[in-house]
Amino acid sequence: MREVDYERIVQEAIEENRVSPVNMLGIGDAAGEYVYLNSHKDSYIRTVRDIDNLYKSEKSSRNILEIGSFLGVVSISLKRMGYKVSSMDIPEFYSQLGPLYEKNEIPFHGLNLRHSKLPYESNSLDVVIICEVIEHLNFNPLPVLKEINRVLKNDGYIYIGMPNQSNIVNRIKLLLGKSIHNPIDDFFRQLDRNENMIVGLHWREYTLAEAVQMIEKMGFETITKYYCMEKDRLRSNILKTLLKKIVFSYQPFRPNQVVIGKKVMCADCDFWLTDANS
Repeated sequence: MREVDYERIVQEAIEENRVSPVNMLGIGDAAGEYVYLNSHKDSYIRTVRDIDNLYKSEKSSRNILEIGSFLGVVSISLKRMGYKVSSMDIPEFYSQLGPLYEKNEIPFHGLNLRHSKLPYESNSLDVVIICEVIEHLNFNPLPVLKEINRVLKNDGYIYIGMPNQSNIVNRIKLLLGKSIHNPIDDFFRQLDRNENMIVGLHWREYTLAEAVQMIEKMGFETITKYYCMEKDRLRSNILKTLLKKIVFSYQPFRPNQVVIGKKVMCADCDFWLTDANS
């Protein structure tokens, strides 16, 4: 079997944005979006590879939903690899992102997770990807995890990628008496119509143990968990490179983490918020 070139597939999806920029929120920051996508290239490759390693055959029968798909790199890459893919992001992004997903024949929904149920039948999806999303929720994420559990088939997978709250930078900040959260100026930037930061704040980050605890209480069995970091693609001196290698050899210091859970039971928590979100 020929080895899949995940980096090439992801890079082609990124280059599509350069050729046909989306210009999110109409603020003229297409160049910034391209830089953003390239800066997250390693995380996209990691996600696509991890998902593909779950299913080495019968890709065309696997239904995948990506929540928080944004500019579509992961969704488009998986679609081109043969998977059935649906995507979702906040309603404010819907009009700008719609043509991109339509061009790639990917069903796309604009949805606010706080107020809505997922528009999918129960037990209908094989994988739900939710990367760089949970830390942006300024509300209790458990009803969202319950909904993900509902739409997944038995033995379906939830794939979560998120920042690691216990990373070395945060530990140093706390030792120095500094906040590990967004600066107050970012509150203003998020509401500024001339900024593309509508969902840019991290309201609550989690440790790896907390992420595992959440999904396991919501009907999932953890099958994979690990700390990770993106490659340093910028030139740096030998001393800096060596220091990073030493520091990040202790994995809990790394900036990012991944948890993959398999659905083993229905989440039967009776949340009072459930009716309000229906």
